[in-house]
Amino acid sequence: MWSSIKNCFNFSLFVILTLGTQSTVSDPHTGWKEETNWKSGNDQQSRRGPHLLPDIPSNISVTAGRLATLPCRVANLKGRSVSWIRQEDLKVLSTDSVIFTSDTRIKIRAWRTGVVWAWDLEIEEATLEDSGVYECQVNTRPKVSHPVHLDVQLGGAVIAGPPEVYVETGSRLLLTCWVIAPPKPPGPITWLHDLVPIKTDDLRGGVSLHIAQEGAKASARLSLTSVSPTDAGNYTCQPEGLDTAQVSVFVLKDEQPRAMHHDTATSLTTTKLIELAIGILLIHTLR
Repeated sequence: MWSSIKNCFNFSLFVILTLGTQSTVSDPHTGWKEETNWKSGNDQQSRRGPHLLPDIPSNISVTAGRLATLPCRVANLKGRSVSWIRQEDLKVLSTDSVIFTSDTRIKIRAWRTGVVWAWDLEIEEATLEDSGVYECQVNTRPKVSHPVHLDVQLGGAVIAGPPEVYVETGSRLLLTCWVIAPPKPPGPITWLHDLVPIKTDDLRGGVSLHIAQEGAKASARLSLTSVSPTDAGNYTCQPEGLDTAQVSVFVLKDEQPRAMHHDTATSLTTTKLIELAIGILLIHTLR
């Protein structure tokens, strides 16, 4: 009987140890997932002091105005403190859950799975000035640390060409909007005419929308055939969660002298050379 009890105890211990040899950590906010098998490589790994998990992202890109999450994953923390330091000025931003900066956008999100602690630094509504290197440190000897480079990039929409467009009655209107939203692809893009969403099944007819996407960039092309004076007005390219872009469209009537059309267009184009050049350079950059 004693032998049976002993065998049962050994089997239970084996099951517990086997189930405890693998830890899975996933972050629902960033989509990053870490699976660490403590039996692979060094079989003493699970008994070590605090150490960082492998393959923690070291480069984070985010669009200005969005939440930036800088990851830190520590196994076997054993009561040690975790701090976040900004390398540019060596300012200590936090230690454990205590924040040492008056910047209310900075927060710490900590959670635990088994022997692994996630200790993430969050910067709400990130700005270009937030770009730089941040370091997660564990107060061990020697120091355990993980640097993360944050790259905050401008995102939003830009419409190719000048901010005023002149077209003749009966001609075709073609507007192209370029959207960038690093690091993820932009969300839905909507065209509006005088703040009213444009739909391809509109009673007007002759309306087509074409959206192409490549990585963090997208283009949205609006085409109107046989324009009339009712098509004049303000057109807005509105990407979800990003800055919009606008253009004013003027429809010239047939009875207006063609020379006047030419002079007006030339005058407007001359006064907008700088904006047009910037728009063209930005388009080529996004391509």
